[in-house]
This record gives sequence, C-alpha cells and structure tokens, in this order.
Amino acid sequence: MPSFAVAALLPTLVLAAVHLGATRLRAVVGGHERAVVSAAGGISVAYVFLHLLPEVAAGAGVLGESLEGLVAHVPLQEIAVFVVALAGFTVFYLAERYAAHRGSPRHGGSSDTSASAFVVHLVAFAVYNVAVAYTLPERVGSDAVGAAVFTTAIAVHVLVVDRGLAERYPRRYGHVGRFVLAGALLLGWVAAGVAAPTSSLTVALMTAVVAGSVLLTVFQEELPEAARSRVGPFLAGLVGYAVLLVVLAALDA
Repeated sequence: MPSFAVAALLPTLVLAAVHLGATRLRAVVGGHERAVVSAAGGISVAYVFLHLLPEVAAGAGVLGESLEGLVAHVPLQEIAVFVVALAGFTVFYLAERYAAHRGSPRHGGSSDTSASAFVVHLVAFAVYNVAVAYTLPERVGSDAVGAAVFTTAIAVHVLVVDRGLAERYPRRYGHVGRFVLAGALLLGWVAAGVAAPTSSLTVALMTAVVAGSVLLTVFQEELPEAARSRVGPFLAGLVGYAVLLVVLAALDA
C-alpha cells in the first residue's frame, strides 16, 4: 500500500470516530448545541467559499486539458468540472426531496418509519464518504497542512450531518446508519490504497462531487435557522476559519 495511503489512515479514522461518537459529543455539548451548530455553519461556509470552491476551480483546468481535442474549447472545458459539482448537488437535493415526500419526522412525518427514505439518505452520504476518503491520500501527499484543514472542515460537516440524520431516523441511524457511514470512509481509504488515483483528473472529479454535496448540506443543514441562530458563534466560526485559510494560503504562496 502506498505510503500516502498509510498516512491518510489517521484522518480517515478521525472522521469515522466522529460518526461513531457524534451522539456522545452532542450530549457533552448539552444546552450549547445551538451555539455549536451556528459555529459549525460559519466554519463550513468559510471553508466552502475560500477553499473548496477554489479547489474545484483549479480542477477545471485539469479536466479541460483531458477534454482538449474532444469538445469545443470554449466554454465547455472550463465549466465541465462545475457540471460534476452541480450533479453532486442535485443528487443530494433529490435525496432530500424524496425523504420529504416519504414522511420523515423532520419533514412532518409521524414517526421514524420510512425505511426507503433512510436507505436513500444513507446511500447518498455513504457515496459522499467514499469520495472524501478516496481523495485523502492524494491530499496528504501533496499538502499535509491542507489535508489537516480539509479533515477539520469535513469533521465539522460530518458532526452536523449526523445530527440531522439522528433527528430524522433516531432508531435506525443509531443502530445501523452511523456504522455504515464510518465503514464507507474505511472503504474509500481501502479503495485509494488498492487503486490509487492515477491522475489529478480523478481527484478533481471526486472533489467536485464532494463540493456539490457539501454546498447543499451547508445551506440546508449547517446554516442555522434564523429563529434559532446564534450570530456570535456563527461569525466567530466564519471569521476564525476564514482567517486561518487566508493565512495558510499566504504562507503557501
């Protein structure tokens, strides 16, 4: 197994541990949960706009080079990777809509009874986790600090995703879902070790899928509702993480 894949095991295990221990972490937070969710929303927004979207934009050049000679240069090559991100966004949106119509508790259902909605949500986030873990070895190999920033942001994202799924499907998620999602991370890591990405194109496409799904979750789950928001923690998370990203970018320049 490549050395970078071995090094990526630690961040993969960290993310898996967040899935497995999310319930206990929320119990520790207790009455400060709204503030924590608000701060998490700020961190995620800063990460999306200052790191993830620029990374997708950089991937546009890689994908454009691979399409050169196959399609017209302008404008398809430049937007192709964003089409992939849009597809990721759309898939997760459709999963959310399906859950709404199947009557999950969060959307007005009477109980945790919609097995099909649970499966759709679980499969969607499992694919997301595989994509996240599959790109980790490449991230660790190219920029260890950047990989740590990515892992931190995704860990915050995972924590809030777990909160939403636990609210929708308290019994099924606690008994099955969190273990499946943790296992999906390990599956992605194993896949990267056995069949590591052979080009930057693969990583760019995976990153685009992750970006699309993160965008939807950020705006739907992590941005707190106006009536329940805590402006101070939200701004603290946003500004603090934005400053961190800008400093790291300046040092890397």
